[in-house]
Amino acid sequence: MVTSFLLLAGLGVLVVATAGVSWIMVNAMAPDVLPAFGTFLAVAVGVVIVEVVLGTGLVTLGAFLYNLSALYSGGVEIAVTEALGGPAPAATTALPRTVRVRRRPGASGSGGARSPQDRPDTGQPRTGGEGLDAPEGVSDPT
Repeated sequence: MVTSFLLLAGLGVLVVATAGVSWIMVNAMAPDVLPAFGTFLAVAVGVVIVEVVLGTGLVTLGAFLYNLSALYSGGVEIAVTEALGGPAPAATTALPRTVRVRRRPGASGSGGARSPQDRPDTGQPRTGGEGLDAPEGVSDPT
């Protein structure tokens, strides 16, 4: 409640200062269009007072409703850890292993149809050193 009041009061000071500068600029361009400076600032201060009172009340009501709902639902839980240098999660090690899966030589084919693992230039199955993740001509030790 106090924090919201202070933030809204600070915003109110900025609004009153902006209103004063705006009145000075408009009065310099077109004199006698706006009411007197004191009247103009009194209206601006009145609007800011209403804004601070209503805003503080609404924020207090929102905090009360959040606390009430957190009582029944458990609220929002945030877990912060510093263990960034630990072992890698299983998902990061599983992906490279699934990429290395390939058809072994001598495995039964699909009766002449080309497999995505066949060599693009000859249509023949890839040999042991030609994994899908290895460039052409590079031996894959696994």
